[in-house]
Amino acid sequence: MRTVIEDTDHNGRPDRWTVRDPRGVVLSVATDTNHDGARDRVEYFGSEGRVTRIDRDEDFDGRLDRYDTITREGRVILTHYDADWDDIPERWIQRGGDGEIVSEWVDRNEDGAPELYRAFDRFRHVTEEGEDRDSDGLYEVQRFYNIHWTRSLPQVIERDDDRDGIFERREVFQQSGIRLLVQIDEDRDGEREVARYLAPDGTVRREGRDRDGDGHFDEWHYPLSTGGFRVAHDDDDDHDIDRWDPPGAPPGWCEARCRIVAPPSSAGDAGAPIPVVRER
Repeated sequence: MRTVIEDTDHNGRPDRWTVRDPRGVVLSVATDTNHDGARDRVEYFGSEGRVTRIDRDEDFDGRLDRYDTITREGRVILTHYDADWDDIPERWIQRGGDGEIVSEWVDRNEDGAPELYRAFDRFRHVTEEGEDRDSDGLYEVQRFYNIHWTRSLPQVIERDDDRDGIFERREVFQQSGIRLLVQIDEDRDGEREVARYLAPDGTVRREGRDRDGDGHFDEWHYPLSTGGFRVAHDDDDDHDIDRWDPPGAPPGWCEARCRIVAPPSSAGDAGAPIPVVRER
């Protein structure tokens, strides 16, 4: 290997170091961009002669703390940050084709399992984030955001309360932060068997249950002011209430008058419509 040292600004101190292999091919170029006598940027070249990685000393303390992976087109695609110089990154970000940040991971305890994940849209609005509270590599909480909301509150939160890697609980919120819906996967099969629709004060307005595990809510409970429930059934999975248990339907509510307009599977995505009961 051979290193060529240059003083490009002619101030009497070297500011560029070029390393070449025995054939004269450039392997790396280090530069001193702030002219303090220390290398704060190092470009590494691949076999095709293009830059594949750039290491930087962002705080100019004499140690490299940022590492950029470069695409064939010369764009930064992945950045690692190692502020304590132990070769274990505390944070890394992924960028899109235009250089915008699309996702971020944070590993505060540097155990290799990020405790926080975020995804962004092209305007740097957070669209999704995951949180690993026990550093086991699995997210116990995931939040999904509506970028059109004026407040940065999640629209959907998924929870893995028993930390088995399956989100058993899903909560849907209004823009104001009021919780509208709680869905529960009781048998951890990936399908939610319970859906509770809530009033603004948190009380249950109605609760749907999938008794046979076919992905359709076939039993609906409506709380009575005196306690207990009115129970309605959708026996043929057509999202219409077919019959009521005694004491029957509420006064003025005909069995053929109302229908459930969306199956439970349609609420599986953050932006999907929430199942509701509507009059025909």
